[in-house]
Amino acid sequence: MEDVRRQRARASLRRFAPQLAGTAIVELGSGLDNTAFLVGDLVLRVGEGRSVGREARLLRVLAPRVSIAVPAPRFVDEEAGVLAHPMLPGRSLLGRRPPAGAAPALGRFLRELHDTDLDDVADLVPTDAADPHEWLEDLVGPPDLLAVLRRSVPPPTRQRVLVHADLGAEHVLEHDEVVSGVIDWSDAALSDPALDFARLYRDFGPAFLARVVEAYGGLDAPGSAMARITFFARCAALEDLAYGRDSGRDEYRRAAEQALRWLFHRSP
Repeated sequence: MEDVRRQRARASLRRFAPQLAGTAIVELGSGLDNTAFLVGDLVLRVGEGRSVGREARLLRVLAPRVSIAVPAPRFVDEEAGVLAHPMLPGRSLLGRRPPAGAAPALGRFLRELHDTDLDDVADLVPTDAADPHEWLEDLVGPPDLLAVLRRSVPPPTRQRVLVHADLGAEHVLEHDEVVSGVIDWSDAALSDPALDFARLYRDFGPAFLARVVEAYGGLDAPGSAMARITFFARCAALEDLAYGRDSGRDEYRRAAEQALRWLFHRSP
């Protein structure tokens, strides 16, 4: 798959940035759905399924409305599934301690994002019911932890806001002790706001989450919201645990194992 995506990236360069066609392509990272390559100062994210054209239009809508930088599309190759943008400064927080001001910065960012008028983006992103029962389908992990999840499935909410929907440490950039960007908007949707708190809880813990929520301005129906945040965070940790083990990506496995300690109150 990686070679195919690299070939698609190279073909897109020939079509849209021929001056870079002979430049070395360096892989920056990959996940289940996307691989990012660096060519000069240009990031080419090659993915599957979602419309990169709609994602690019979403990013242009968001850029002036949010206080943390998002990618600025340079070109889009819908046929190849390639979105190209200048590289944002910084590196991801995966496996790293967040800077001191990260929680309030992300809380303000999420308030701005979730306050987006849905009429402005309804034709750019899908609607996702975020039904907790569906998150259990095909989920694997230690049987005792799966049993906890099955006993604690919260009811879904009808609340819908614009969410990033994959706001984990790997998609948050830090530069000079400041959160410098939020990347990879391919999963953005109109959905449950709990989704955007869940991976922050998974990756940075309960104290960090509390500071994010404070800067956000508090949660609507906090008891039920926290039940959904916790449930989604636990599911996401098990997903990353399985992904890290299956792919050999130890940074995901280690981060997930650490998260299990505060998400399930599990001893190391």
